[in-house]
Amino acid sequence: MTGGTASDGLRTAKVTALFCALASALYTIADTEPSPIVVLFFSAAPLLAVILWLERDAHRTGVGAVHDFGLFLWFAWLVVIPWYSWKTRGRRGWRLCLELFSLIGSAYIGAALAYAIRYCAWYFQSSVN
Repeated sequence: MTGGTASDGLRTAKVTALFCALASALYTIADTEPSPIVVLFFSAAPLLAVILWLERDAHRTGVGAVHDFGLFLWFAWLVVIPWYSWKTRGRRGWRLCLELFSLIGSAYIGAALAYAIRYCAWYFQSSVN
């Protein structure tokens, strides 16, 4: 795989988030508990993909020129992501911030949606009988 550039957008982070959301939704629909390493992957993979994209974008824009921006993002991502998005995008930063946080929480969002679908299917099935 070739090294990506900042111009490829959030493609890698979106693919990672989509995979984690679909996999967690499948676990939810099957009503099974994933192993702890899978839960760790669902939590950490989208965050790591977003952090790697932010590092590339920060290098492109020249914002956040600290010695180790990646480690700083890893420890303070909850505060740094809104700061970075507003610093680089201005008022449009709200959209980027929301997109990044939704990518990070994609596995939990996917599981919640699958649970709601499963519950609705159960509810309507039991009301028919």
